Amino acid sequence: MTTDAMEAGKAEPGAASPKGASREAPRVSAVERDPGRPASMKALALAMLFGVPLVGLFGQAMADGTRRTREAPLRATLGSARFEQLRAFDAQMTAGDDAREAGSPHYYGTRLAAPEVELTRRDGSTWRLSDHRGKVVLMNFWSITCPPCVEEMPSLELLAAMVAGRDDVEVVAVSTDEGWDAVSRILPAEPRLTHLFDPDKSTVEGAFGTRLYPETWIIDEEGVIRLRFDGAQDWSAPLVLDLLETLR
Repeated sequence: MTTDAMEAGKAEPGAASPKGASREAPRVSAVERDPGRPASMKALALAMLFGVPLVGLFGQAMADGTRRTREAPLRATLGSARFEQLRAFDAQMTAGDDAREAGSPHYYGTRLAAPEVELTRRDGSTWRLSDHRGKVVLMNFWSITCPPCVEEMPSLELLAAMVAGRDDVEVVAVSTDEGWDAVSRILPAEPRLTHLFDPDKSTVEGAFGTRLYPETWIIDEEGVIRLRFDGAQDWSAPLVLDLLETLR
């Protein structure tokens, strides 16, 4: 082939292709431009399909875990079965149910305001529950004629010592005896526990309705009765501090 023939066989710019072929460049699909795109979109779709529900389940599990942690001191103190009953009763009250009695033993709730009461200190001065708003108040009702009451009194003294440096907790023992002279022989000379007296039982029986001792009430910072524990208890156990924190 001559040089002229070889030059003639080269297509000039802008010249028609042989046999009328189109001069347009072939179209390239999205798949050809980015072969990895369908896989990444599929992965994203799967992540949305399964990931969002999993995130929701994880969040629910975290919330349930937090609730269980807060409930643990209550369940340990009241027993899980009784706690569930009392929680259901509180929910009924919140919903407007007319029920006012949860039965016994114990009470737990968020709806009952503590009565306004005044009691006498060992020095004769007046102690008012309303003066202690902003504190969690643990109030134990007892009598020197009650052996279980006398037995648990040292644990209340220890609890009072444990929270002595705090300004958000108050631990008091309310005796239905005549006064300090009637109970002093079984108590420390300088107790950390605040001792109050209700010889006419106007507070213990009249305001709170207590008939059997010992009985212990926990009232929160806003003056709401959160717990009533029927019977003796070791109030110096570490669990009690968790309980007070839960019932703030």
